[in-house]
Amino acid sequence: MRRAHQIGAVLVLAGFPTMAHYLTDPHNGPAHDIYQRLYYLPIILAGLWFGARGGVVASTLIAAAYFPHAIHGWHAPYSMFYRIMEIVMFVVVGWLTGWLSDRLHAANDAERQARQDSETAYANLKTKADELFALEEQLRRADRLAALGQLTAGLAHEIRNPLASIKTSVEFLAAKARQQDHAEGEPDFPAIILEETARLDRILTEFLQFARAEQGRPFDEPQFSNLAIVARRVFDLTEPRRRSAGVRVSLDSARLDVAVGICETHLHQVLLNLLLNSIDAMPDGGEFRVEFSESSKEHLTIQVEDTGPGIPPDLAANVFNPFFSTKAQGTGLGLSIVERILDAYGGSIAVAASGSGASSRFLLKLPLAK
Repeated sequence: MRRAHQIGAVLVLAGFPTMAHYLTDPHNGPAHDIYQRLYYLPIILAGLWFGARGGVVASTLIAAAYFPHAIHGWHAPYSMFYRIMEIVMFVVVGWLTGWLSDRLHAANDAERQARQDSETAYANLKTKADELFALEEQLRRADRLAALGQLTAGLAHEIRNPLASIKTSVEFLAAKARQQDHAEGEPDFPAIILEETARLDRILTEFLQFARAEQGRPFDEPQFSNLAIVARRVFDLTEPRRRSAGVRVSLDSARLDVAVGICETHLHQVLLNLLLNSIDAMPDGGEFRVEFSESSKEHLTIQVEDTGPGIPPDLAANVFNPFFSTKAQGTGLGLSIVERILDAYGGSIAVAASGSGASSRFLLKLPLAK
């Protein structure tokens, strides 16, 4: 629309002096001289608006319209050579104005392109800087996790040594007790101690394997479990503590009755750590919920939420760092272990929402069993 208006303006401005030339008395030299100068206005505008090509086209058409009058109709005291040179000047002015206009537009385009390239380069640089900062944070976290693994391995190793001594001593006492009669119905305490010692040794062995595992999965047991079943076991295990704290639990059993590609021991540890954190965060009671979020062909995403005070926004980015804790007596290992377990199986955990006065909500991405 704008281009059409510009063409119309050029035609009107060129048509006025042309009509005036042919309607004015040929002997009125001063008037024709003024009309002739008016031709430069549409020629210059055409060059500015349409470039060198537009200026040449407009000046050529104007020269063609003016030429018959210049040859026959104007009895001015100017020579024919002068009139021909005026026509040539029409074309020269049109081309020169258009050429300068083209140079100006090219410079503006180059400046605009340079500005866009600069903005794009700045955006790319900012993205690279953000990626670098994120990578640096990942490296720092990896260093902390490596330190955590070494600490865990050493701790498990040191605990297993006295545990082996306890087991040997209890086995000796159990053998001696079997040689003596004991009251009917009295619990076989040596057998209970042996059973619990064996269970503790198995847990330490698995924990040690997990701490040393750098790739793959640290257990020989089946790498799948039923999410709803494991969650209910965790709820049952913590029932006395939950009842004491007034914490209710809610499980989306229907949609979470699926097999995920994580062994029961690790899935149990993940859910237990999250639930214990929520119980500590709700001393006056509340609710802990495990709900379905979304699923794909390879992963299931669940939402774990409590009605506690939430995590302060300035601390949310640090909750997965080893030894970081908001509790006075906390070790700061629970969520970092949860993150490492899920990462070992190709899953993830992220803070979905938290804040002062808001609930804590985590999104857990779990691999589906193949």
